Amino acid sequence: MGEEVERQGEEEEVRLLFAGTDEIAVPTLEALASQKLVGAVLTTPDAPGKRGSVLLPSPVKAAAGRLGLPVLQPDRLGSEARKQVSQLGCDVLLSFCYGKIFGPKFLSLFPLKFNIHPSLLPHHRGCSPIQAAILGQDRKTGISIQDIALAIDEGDIYITQSFELDGTETTASLCERVSKLAPALALNLLEGLDVYKPRRQLDIPADYTGFIKKEDGRLDFTGSAAQLHAQVRACYPWPKAHCLLDGSPISITSVYGSVFDLPDEECAEEPGTVVAHVKGKGLKVATGHGYLYINGLQAPTKKEMDSASFINGRRGDMGRLFS
Repeated sequence: MGEEVERQGEEEEVRLLFAGTDEIAVPTLEALASQKLVGAVLTTPDAPGKRGSVLLPSPVKAAAGRLGLPVLQPDRLGSEARKQVSQLGCDVLLSFCYGKIFGPKFLSLFPLKFNIHPSLLPHHRGCSPIQAAILGQDRKTGISIQDIALAIDEGDIYITQSFELDGTETTASLCERVSKLAPALALNLLEGLDVYKPRRQLDIPADYTGFIKKEDGRLDFTGSAAQLHAQVRACYPWPKAHCLLDGSPISITSVYGSVFDLPDEECAEEPGTVVAHVKGKGLKVATGHGYLYINGLQAPTKKEMDSASFINGRRGDMGRLFS
């Protein structure tokens, strides 16, 4: 996919505190642990699962348990947490999708402190860079390892890797790709700490991302096919794009093709109208500009299904309206 890596490096042993929570960070933790670089793991407290009755460990905590690493799970990074961390003897903090903000007193515990961020900074600073790259229909994104600054994602850059996007990525697939690329990038940096020099982020306007909310999945078919295509993919697997089909709730879980290949065309039908079912593509739906092919749907309390299964026995759906 035309990957570009800025790399140098000589080996230097470190002992680090790995701060992470989400599944995307697990392969990096495993790679660092295999090189005996991790002194301990910092992650968020156990949280309720989907059914809400049982507290579950974060993916990073579960991985740390398998690896036999000590785990800290403070509610807040106050004085008690700082005391525990200072006793670990770690000289490097490496954060990857941890989920909490580090204050100046906590950061002062570490001579070196790095954050792995899945974008090409200063683009898509903040907490949802992967979704932002999809929503923005970016042609390229990447991974940056930066110094942890007090302001959000404004730290100097140590190492980056960029890669092209093909316009079919979902948040799930792009997270998986980043999770596979990040371990080598982190090892390159940690093995070459005497070689890599921090550099200021490019002097171009930064853009910031916020938390993804349930309502961010609500579809408006008066928008363009390209906007809706990107929204469906950015909202998968959560919160899943959703709308109404003739007044009944429905989730749209996948769309056909690449957003970069959508034709520039006008629609004669009212936005949201189901025009046809096209074999191999899905439900052809009119939008405010262009046609969107929906090939994955999910009714409430039902499993996801492809468009052919969804319309089986429902030929009357032609002409119905997504809204």
